[in-house]
Amino acid sequence: MPMRTGHLIKNIILSGFFLVIYSCGQLAVEIEVVNLFDPAHPDYSIPETEILDWSAAGVSIDSTTTVFTWRHSDPSYHYDPTHEVDFSERISYRYKLNSGIWSPWYSGEELIQQDLGFWTFDTLTGLHVLQLDYLEDIDYNFSVMSKYPTNIRENDWPTISFTVDAYEGVELLISPGQVFADSGAVFYVNAKLIDVTDFMGVHLDVSYDNSFMHLVNYALESDSTDFLLQSSGQLINFIENDTENGRFQLDLGVAGGAVTGVSGTGNIVRLIFKHIGPIDQSIISISSESTVRDIYNNSVIEHIFSGEVIIW
Repeated sequence: MPMRTGHLIKNIILSGFFLVIYSCGQLAVEIEVVNLFDPAHPDYSIPETEILDWSAAGVSIDSTTTVFTWRHSDPSYHYDPTHEVDFSERISYRYKLNSGIWSPWYSGEELIQQDLGFWTFDTLTGLHVLQLDYLEDIDYNFSVMSKYPTNIRENDWPTISFTVDAYEGVELLISPGQVFADSGAVFYVNAKLIDVTDFMGVHLDVSYDNSFMHLVNYALESDSTDFLLQSSGQLINFIENDTENGRFQLDLGVAGGAVTGVSGTGNIVRLIFKHIGPIDQSIISISSESTVRDIYNNSVIEHIFSGEVIIW
């Protein structure tokens, strides 16, 4: 009787062993893992971004908002419901405008989870869609770079050149109109004049949410003084910096020099902030009480634009 029991136990163990072997064999045969991010794979392609619906040559747009859409240039990496792996959502991208800093990397998976709003990933098409707002009437270069989960980066990323020409007349605005910063980081904006003629003075009234950002400094940078002193005059300015209420006021005039005043496009003053609030977005506003005057004391301002700060 003990012998029979031993044989029975032995048979059960062997049966289980062969079942495991068989099951593992079935898994190996039925499930084939395709990894297009592995350079050894025969269908592997290097990271290469395709920006859709934009000409490589410079174009002009008459709006301060534009949209960019992109994906991998190789269809093998596009969304396909028959694929076991959605390669499109695992590729990370970052972008930048002009000489600004690169944005953080975001994959499609991360965009779905984070919901940035202005940058989305379409799970049905595998497309990245980015909306840029608060653009100025200037020339831009938009660049986007991709990266695989293996950290292999795109070496020859695409850049699109375009010009915004949305308004006629003198503009007073926050520049850049849209600022992206890390939580707790220091960032800056400029108060800027565009297409002014015979400028002689400005009253600038800026407000901001002082629970979201703190104005740590302000300055007339070299680019501001070069612009404002082109008529060989002298600068006279009065500043009221009310950090408790989130308000900055500047009265600035150009005295003496050429009788024609200052003309062209340039920065007036740089405002340096530190983020102190939640991860969110907030507006830096230029009040309608702000004025720009020419050498004849005429108010020449036609457009005033505020700016937006977005914390990643």
